[in-house]
This record gives sequence, C-alpha cells and structure tokens, in this order.
Amino acid sequence: MNIDQLIRAIRIYNETILFEQGMNKELTGKKIRRTNFPSHISENIAKFAYKHKYGDLPNWDIPKGDLELNGQALEVKGSINLLAEGPPTFGPKEGWNRIYFVDGERTFEEVYTVYEIRLSNTDDDWKNILVNKTTTYQERCDEGKRPRINFTKLLAQLDDSHYEIIFSGSIEDLR
Repeated sequence: MNIDQLIRAIRIYNETILFEQGMNKELTGKKIRRTNFPSHISENIAKFAYKHKYGDLPNWDIPKGDLELNGQALEVKGSINLLAEGPPTFGPKEGWNRIYFVDGERTFEEVYTVYEIRLSNTDDDWKNILVNKTTTYQERCDEGKRPRINFTKLLAQLDDSHYEIIFSGSIEDLR
C-alpha cells in the first residue's frame, strides 16, 4: 500500500464513522457500534512513520504478521482512541521483535501518533507486565488466554528507555 492508497483508506474509514454517527441520531432503538480502527490503516501508518523516523520502509505485503524489516517481526496495534478506550489484546502465541501502537484519536483531522516499544514479547520486561493486579502477560499466555491491558497502564509499567513517540502529526507529513 502506498501513501496515496493509505490516505484514501483513511478518508473512507472517516466517512464510515461519520455515516454511523449520523445514522445513530436517526435510530430510536438499537445503535450501530462504531467500526474499529482497521488494521490495514494502523499498520500502514506505522510503516510510513517508521520510514519517516529511520529511513527504512518495513514490508506490509507479507504472508504472516503485520510488518517485517530485515527478518524482524514488527507488531502493530491501533485504536481510534488509544489512551482512553478498551485494552489492546494479544494472541497468546503472537510474537514480535518490536511493537508499535497507533493512536487515531484525531483521525478526522488525519493526525496520528505512533508509539514504538523496543521490546519483544520474549523480553522479561514485557513478559512481566501486569495485565491485572496479580497476573502477568506471560502467565495469561501460558493459560492460553488473550492478554489485555489498557495502553496507559502498559506505559506506566515500562521504563522510559523502552518506548518513545516516533511520529506525531499529519498523515501528509509522511509523504
């Protein structure tokens, strides 16, 4: 997916959200649940943000996973409101070398923030993240269950050296 295709996808997604909001005002009973932030959008925003920051373009056109660069698996999670909404979920056997979180809270302005966490799912600092008061990420995986954790609570458990914002701005800035 090139940047022009990504921008078209973002605009269609934004139109869908606006349609759902408008339709919900007309409906008197059951409402339409807002469409989730599509993975093809968050993954490609992360791809271009990575290129913007580091100069290398990860590959999205791969048979398995989100992104790949030089044999490294890059996982991407996205949300239309990453800091306030429900927790990202992880497959118990999902693996990566680095993970990226895309906040699309300002999607109608086509403004995004991309966080890079420089930990793999096998690093002790990641495996020991508490997903609730008593259970770690790894313990939840060992149970065969999907770990879930609010992004803000995740960041609070990480040393500042493990993460940074690699991009915050307009999608047009990624051209």
